Amino acid sequence: MSTATQIQPRAERFPDDAERGFDSRDAVYLGVRAIALAAGVGWARLALEGGPTRDGVLAVFGTFVPYCGLLYLAGSRILRSGAKDLFYVVAGLSDVAFLAVLVRASGGAGSPFLAALPAWGAMYASYFGLRGGLVTASVTLVLTAAFGLSAHAVVDPWRVVALIATAGIHGPVIGYLFDRVGHEGRHLRAAREEMASTHHRVVEEQTDLIEAEKHRSVAVLAAGIAHEIGNPLAGIMQCARALSEGTVPERRRKEYLDAILEGVGRLKGVVEGVRDYARQRPAPPSDLDAADIVSSCLRMITPLCEEAGVRVESSLEPGVVRVRAEAAQLRKALNNIVINALYFSPRGDRVSISATRRGYMWGIAVADHGPGISKENLSRVTDPFFTTKPAGEGTGLGLAITYGVMRSFGGELELASEVGRGTKVTMWLPAAGGARA
Repeated sequence: MSTATQIQPRAERFPDDAERGFDSRDAVYLGVRAIALAAGVGWARLALEGGPTRDGVLAVFGTFVPYCGLLYLAGSRILRSGAKDLFYVVAGLSDVAFLAVLVRASGGAGSPFLAALPAWGAMYASYFGLRGGLVTASVTLVLTAAFGLSAHAVVDPWRVVALIATAGIHGPVIGYLFDRVGHEGRHLRAAREEMASTHHRVVEEQTDLIEAEKHRSVAVLAAGIAHEIGNPLAGIMQCARALSEGTVPERRRKEYLDAILEGVGRLKGVVEGVRDYARQRPAPPSDLDAADIVSSCLRMITPLCEEAGVRVESSLEPGVVRVRAEAAQLRKALNNIVINALYFSPRGDRVSISATRRGYMWGIAVADHGPGISKENLSRVTDPFFTTKPAGEGTGLGLAITYGVMRSFGGELELASEVGRGTKVTMWLPAAGGARA
């Protein structure tokens, strides 16, 4: 019999089976066999009267039950490998022989065990697909014809038609449906693998962009630190050299020492500011003077302002605008907005920082006179990795981070822009103490 060459290999239809070994489908087939054998033995003992028929049926079961156990015992290794098709071909041939002998022993054409043929065909069609269904249909028709199909054609032609239809259609239909399931399963697995590959690639690209943003932030921070440290350090060195050389009159020595102490104090402030900026876990929000935050940010980005040729002017007065936020996070947010404004401002222009009170919120606004943002892009500028800058000059994380910072403080980020006339970004923050105006 050429069953093995006619049946589509399982590994081609279900590629994962070779990796799974003994799977849930194998367990179902084993369970079906065990239940069928137990039901058959029970029916023979309870429904058949004593005599040759009952003895013959029980003898067939007595032979096949141990054989089936030995078959699974011997094939246990095969069932856990990629060659399990061979096991089911052997098992299928054994089932056919068993059913043929069982039907013959229990009355031939009148045997109730002929009803087991459709279930047998369904089992192998579900495993081998359409080709398996065609093979089992052929075997079922042959067995049905061998046990008096022609005699029944005269007595009960409709039963013959039903038997032929069941044998010829049942297995192939089930096989076709399982083939379709396998086909769709392959497509789903391919789509899942493609999605996983795309997700991995996107994660890698996002990681690269985040690293680029970190390097850019470090460069800006380093430039600001150098600027902040340079001036007081130069003053300290000049005062210390003059004192060391003894060229300072006695009446001015305290003045020089005070200047050194003032410079050291400024350096200490820079170090503390950098430490707060780099803190991994933000401190709880507190009441802050927005003018101090703005002044600190402007000192840090002075080199960028000079390089861009753009003035940054603030109208915030000390002690007037007090907000509730976390200092280091607010500095980061303000830095992102001001750096964006510098990037898009024409040389010789200016960026203004102002404040507006609305209820219990303060709005700190940064306005530039750059090219502005189109309407279709205005709603997207806070999306992570969206940027209107040329490729390689922006990661699209600045405003996304700022938006997250504002929300964490219970505030909002408001953007207003007109193409050709500039952009205004307002950070709305709770007023210190939550008091309304």
